[in-house]
Amino acid sequence: MRSATLQANGQDLAVESGTPLERYGKGIQAEIDSSLLKKGEALNLELKLQLLGTEQLAFSPIATESKVTLTADWPHPSFGGSFLPSRREVTDSGFTASWELSSLATSASTAFTRQQRLCSPGYWGSSETYAASAARGHDDSGPCLETMDTEFVNPVNVYSLSERATKYGILFVILTFVAVGLFEVMKKLRVHPVQYLLVGSALCSFFLLLISLSEHLGFATAYAIAASSCVALLAFYASHILGSIRRGLPFAIAISALYGLLYVLLQLEQTALVVGSIALFGVLALVMICTRHVDWYAFGRSESEAPNKSSKQEEAA
Repeated sequence: MRSATLQANGQDLAVESGTPLERYGKGIQAEIDSSLLKKGEALNLELKLQLLGTEQLAFSPIATESKVTLTADWPHPSFGGSFLPSRREVTDSGFTASWELSSLATSASTAFTRQQRLCSPGYWGSSETYAASAARGHDDSGPCLETMDTEFVNPVNVYSLSERATKYGILFVILTFVAVGLFEVMKKLRVHPVQYLLVGSALCSFFLLLISLSEHLGFATAYAIAASSCVALLAFYASHILGSIRRGLPFAIAISALYGLLYVLLQLEQTALVVGSIALFGVLALVMICTRHVDWYAFGRSESEAPNKSSKQEEAA
């Protein structure tokens, strides 16, 4: 917390560190003039905080009628806790969320008077954490103070993108093996299982390079370096196992398109599943079209095993 300013009914209040409450000792406090506290009238508080490195901000509805409006310049909020906002507006430049809650819907006021504990993010309703706390024998193993939570999510960062990329690893290996198998079927080549293993190892090294380089160079630069290196290596190796550069070049183009598709999927948030499903369907349709004339029973059969029409005619005679 870099700075904090507080107003009560338009009057500036002096904000100090700490609180007089034994259970909630950490935080900030401000003394309210008694003239501002009038029975039957609302007390309007306006709090401005400059926060750095904050993952979650929560409010506890301890008033008779609690109305909270939260405005921030963070474009990726996640609302949780005991109560969701009644109204919300999220844009690329920030968000605004509003809660309206009556004391009839919550026991937060009574819990606050009893100074029940504040729970960590993601705690509320967690039976595992409750059991662990009770096992320690602490007096804070009771229920949590009800709150209205807002979590400041960063959906696109180096580590989350790397994690999402590795989840596509098996699909990448399968699609690459399908591409090699297509060349094997269409060009009537023989690819050894060891060669498949080496191609798969090269694909696995891409994800390792991506994670390690992204910690130092940024995700986009690391992705470009890792993808270019793997495409160059696979193009060189495919040119030899497929017999010529002309056959290895289309394979390299297909792998490049695959890496390009993965990068697009990683940048998407709401439509990643739709785009990925359509792309996977397109790959399946392409494989089926290319192999529609392939005689799978005859594929892989050696010439000595192939049926000889003349011998069959002689046997018939």
